Amino acid sequence: MKKERKEIYLDKNENPYEPSKNIIKELENFDIESFRLFPNYSAKELDLAMANNLNIDKDNIISVNGMYEAFYSILNSFDNRKILLQEPYRDLYKNILEYSKISFETIKMKDDYNIDLDAFKKIKKSIIITSNPNAETGLYIENIEKYINNNNIYVLDESYISFAWDSAVRLIEKYNNIVIIYSIAHSHSLSGLNINFLISNKINIDKFSNIRQKYGINKLSETIAIASINDKETVLKNISSIVLERDKMETLLSKEGFLVLPSKTNFLLIKHPNKSSKYIYDELKKNSIFVKNYDESNVLKDFLRVTISDSKTNTILLKALYNIIN
Repeated sequence: MKKERKEIYLDKNENPYEPSKNIIKELENFDIESFRLFPNYSAKELDLAMANNLNIDKDNIISVNGMYEAFYSILNSFDNRKILLQEPYRDLYKNILEYSKISFETIKMKDDYNIDLDAFKKIKKSIIITSNPNAETGLYIENIEKYINNNNIYVLDESYISFAWDSAVRLIEKYNNIVIIYSIAHSHSLSGLNINFLISNKINIDKFSNIRQKYGINKLSETIAIASINDKETVLKNISSIVLERDKMETLLSKEGFLVLPSKTNFLLIKHPNKSSKYIYDELKKNSIFVKNYDESNVLKDFLRVTISDSKTNTILLKALYNIIN
């Protein structure tokens, strides 16, 4: 039975729609006896399913257990390079690096909250970590290829690329210094699996494969993920619904006076000229609506990040925001 929640959580960018019903069919036919045995060292069937889905070679992709393992595999594969985080960046990046006791520097964002791609030209022998669409602002980089050179390793977090349609996966055959972190959490309603994919040229993938943990993806997770990946119809339907709601919300929030950054994700970054983000956050919280806010040290401290949900939930949020600002 589905558990009803009184609170509305719009702070983690979770997909509001159910994942593929094909998952149920696969689990009903799951070989219980196989639980006696360890899973494969690597989830090769899952890697193949996603490779086919993205129309890339199976040697260009491996699955990993979440963002921590993704970072660990990448950063331990390239020696003697400075680590640079491109603002605005996910708190998770910083948390992983600090936990791992890895030092890093930041590349400042532009005044319009966009990534400063021009800064890339001056950097040498570094690992540049960024996201596209940006995982905090929702802004999409249209021309990132122009700023790629042979001096650096470029790590592109494409966790939200399914909502923007145009992935940099097409560049991995052209450049051997691009690593893409891909996700099915937000697009396939599978945040609970915590599965990511690393996509790059075969030499890099072999390096990552030697470093990542063995048995990283369990049998149930692999079965569930494959069933969902192969159900393209459900995934496309859910993504399309979110995109339609996102564009509608952007229009309605703008009419209410909010500054809304143009998003290519499943969330919106918003701020109001007359009400502080802290005030709006606290008032929403009183209404049991939770969105993401930023602390005073963050470059996005004046904003709130709001997950796009289904139409009913979005309407509740809009009414609450209307009452708060009026």
